[in-house]
Amino acid sequence: MTAMADQPAMARPVAGTQAAAGGHAAESVLAIVPARGGSKRLPGKNLRPLGGLSLLGWTARCAAAAGMPAPLLTTDDAEIAAEAKRHGYAVPFLRPRELAADDTPTVPAVLHALDRHREAAGRDPALVVLLQVTSPFRAPDLIREGIARLAGTPGADALVAMKELHVALGHVYRDERGFAAPVAPKSAERAYVPSGALYVIRTSALRREETFMPPRCLCLPHSGLSCLDIDTPEDWALAEAAVAAGLVRPAEAA
Repeated sequence: MTAMADQPAMARPVAGTQAAAGGHAAESVLAIVPARGGSKRLPGKNLRPLGGLSLLGWTARCAAAAGMPAPLLTTDDAEIAAEAKRHGYAVPFLRPRELAADDTPTVPAVLHALDRHREAAGRDPALVVLLQVTSPFRAPDLIREGIARLAGTPGADALVAMKELHVALGHVYRDERGFAAPVAPKSAERAYVPSGALYVIRTSALRREETFMPPRCLCLPHSGLSCLDIDTPEDWALAEAAVAAGLVRPAEAA
């Protein structure tokens, strides 16, 4: 593990959480942004400019506009770390290689970052906000609403931004040995899947369950380009077209 000279990110209360929690003490919140090097499907995506700004830059501006403290970056890549610093991220360490393989899940990398944060700050934040740079078009309001809803719902452990499927659950199928098998025959319920744009979780639940989707997880629906998750060249082409058409632009600080 390579140490770096930067000051660590510090969790702090975020505007809106005190009111959402019924007037009790505001929740301390830490945003964590994972961005490893070595992407296979879209090489260099974290540093590639989109409308003149890297994906790291898009996410940094959105977090700032939402009133978040400096996000904590977890990366194994020195070039990504340098770009993140230019956009105000806290980069106090580099992620160990064993947590940066192609098949490494996000949760172990986030827990490693949380451990390093706790070493520096002396305690855990109340809430962790996971912001993936591959969702550059999320709105600051999505972050604010997600934090406020979870902070104001004592019975919930997490919240996940979701995009609605364009068909009812009764029209969703799975592959069963080559045959189309309905997931929920005749159901008219609407169905949702995680968009990737926002995950908010109580730190105690993340450490206990080791997932961003524990059983008591709130759904925060959103739609449109804010749901775009860039993972392939086709996704990148869509993002470039949206920027070129003036449909989206980087968030601006309030």
